[in-house]
Amino acid sequence: VNAIKLADGTQVEVKPFYGARIPESRVEEAFSWLREKGFGDLIKNTVTTTFNRGQDNQVAELVKVCENFGFKYLQKQKVEPMTLKAFAKEQVEKGKELPFDLFGIYIANKAKLKTKE
Repeated sequence: VNAIKLADGTQVEVKPFYGARIPESRVEEAFSWLREKGFGDLIKNTVTTTFNRGQDNQVAELVKVCENFGFKYLQKQKVEPMTLKAFAKEQVEKGKELPFDLFGIYIANKAKLKTKE
């Protein structure tokens, strides 16, 4: 039963909702799994560095020449939470197997009440 109507006209609808979060301790393992399974495009990359004044021209060349110039930089990778949640929902609904513990996936039911106006 996905929905029921109560005697007072209130409608109760129950639908699944999905959640997913990669535990900090398993980020590398999760990213490896995504890449190996062909889902590496879910991973966002961010490269951050600090330049001194007058280095505007080098900023445009950053990705190509960062190591050659010896700049210190930080590369951060992540999968956006909503992207991961949508991916988990899509794969589960297609019947695909996912490592729930690796991605912190859970499925629960949510009830929605509509009262008679």
